[in-house]
Parts: sequence; structure tokens; C-alpha cells
Amino acid sequence: IFGSWFDHVKGWLNAEDKQHIFYISYEEMTKDLKDSVTRIAGFLEKPLDAEVIESITNRCLFKNMKKNKMSNYSAVPSEFMDQTKSEFLRKGVAGDWKKQLTVAEAERFDAVYKEKMKDVNYRFVWD
Repeated sequence: IFGSWFDHVKGWLNAEDKQHIFYISYEEMTKDLKDSVTRIAGFLEKPLDAEVIESITNRCLFKNMKKNKMSNYSAVPSEFMDQTKSEFLRKGVAGDWKKQLTVAEAERFDAVYKEKMKDVNYRFVWD
């Protein structure tokens, strides 16, 4: 119904107009959220003072986004997103996939990823 993740990501990574696209991973943001906010502001050519950077960083902390109906999707009707089965925002922990997948599943993902993304020159950080 939503299409292939690989096709979606490759479409953006192979875009003609790359200078207008900012690539950032969840893992990068969890490592240094304040730096990520600063980099995004720079990309947008939007100078922000330290107080605004701090405010944005605080609002973007996982614990605060999890409480916010605009980011946790709790306002979305259950016929579109049944959060009793799985919350939109889960744990907020980078690398938690290692606890969710078996070694065989992770190896299978790596093999499929390698095949599907072989023509893309981009290195993802997974944890």
C-alpha cells in the first residue's frame, strides 16, 4: 500500500537537485540533537540564536515528542492508525533493532539491503 522503502530512499538519494535536500538520520539526531538542529537551521539559511536552538532542541527531545499529539499521532483516528497495536513513537532508542531481529533476520536484511542499494553511494548509520 505504501510502496518500497528502497525505492523511496533511492529516489531521494538519486535526486537531480541534491543541493536542496538535507539528509539526516535518526541515529545522527539521537547522538547530538543540538548539533542536528543547528545543521538544519544552517541548511535552511535560517540564523537562530542559542536560545531558539535550545528551545527547538528541547521540543524535539523524544520524551517531549512522545507527549505531543502533533508528533505522536494520537489524534489520528484509529481506523487510520491503531495505536493499541503499536504506538507511532516507540522507544526512541537508536539501534534497538538488534533486540528485535534475530541474527538470521539481520543477515537477511543486510543481504537484501546490499542488493537493493548497490547502485547508491550513501552510507547509512544504523546505531
